[in-house]
Amino acid sequence: MTRPGQWRTFWRGKTCLQLVRGVMVYVWPLSIVGRLFYRLRWSKPCYQIINRQARRVFHSIPQPLHPRSVEAVQALNTDGIYRSSVDALVHDADLFHELSHDAQMLLAGQDIQRKIRQRYNPHDAKWYVVRAIGHRAKRPALPSSFVRFFLHPQVLSIASTYLGLQVRLNYTDVWHNIPVREDEPPISAEFWHRDHEDKRVIKLFVFLTDVDETMGPFTYVRRSQVGGEFGHVYPAIPPIGRYPEQDALSQLITGTPLPSVSCVGPAGSIILCDTSGLHRGGRSVTKPRIVLVGVYTSNAGMDAARYALPRSLPHEHLSPAAKFALYS
Repeated sequence: MTRPGQWRTFWRGKTCLQLVRGVMVYVWPLSIVGRLFYRLRWSKPCYQIINRQARRVFHSIPQPLHPRSVEAVQALNTDGIYRSSVDALVHDADLFHELSHDAQMLLAGQDIQRKIRQRYNPHDAKWYVVRAIGHRAKRPALPSSFVRFFLHPQVLSIASTYLGLQVRLNYTDVWHNIPVREDEPPISAEFWHRDHEDKRVIKLFVFLTDVDETMGPFTYVRRSQVGGEFGHVYPAIPPIGRYPEQDALSQLITGTPLPSVSCVGPAGSIILCDTSGLHRGGRSVTKPRIVLVGVYTSNAGMDAARYALPRSLPHEHLSPAAKFALYS
């Protein structure tokens, strides 16, 4: 739910479909019909119908899981979050450097650099975040390293095995977080919340810079994912997720065994988590924080982007799981 005082920024950076849904969900009396529609869409019978194909494909494709990948699925099932590194996850010592290089090439665009120099992005609710691709780009071609990583057999198998269906690549981007003053009030995803894109949402973050406590690290409440021990604490409301009362939740987290983990680490670290669980981002007050992001959902996921392949990678070279992930 959007917090008071954020309406001026809430609409920034939204696609036409997101704007229409915002009207349907927040503007009375349309909101009565809109919220009922999405609750029906995510009801068990409708959800199963929407994901029939995804379940059928999942059972027809081999799901190769290395020991480290089995560990990742187990951690997601137990805690809702898994932390590792690019090299450890996909066993490719060069891939992180290629990801970092391609991300820097995307960030080198003239408009992107102008926003970074101005230390302000007027097109995003989080004005201190500059996105290299953005939701509004029409079927952008992904760099080959992004394709190799986000469509890697191990990554897709982890996400699909956890969800119990073949996943779609819903979104990917590079986020450049501009350092801000410590006295700036928190906004948007800096508050504890549950994501809205699907019943369960797999997000994969790759640190392209070192991240310490002064750089606004991602924070997650373990076992708060759907089906987890604390999944009942302020559950998501489709299709808006949930921004619970922050003071009450903060007291709950500090006053009970609810365990939150702050994710810091060197460049090359990854976070793989189910953001149906309670989590929040932060803002850096020292140095830029650059993160590569990938989002995986079911067929019922909302706001799915479509991506093209680079010319160097023919479509027929993709695995069946990768083709499904790209909606192709």
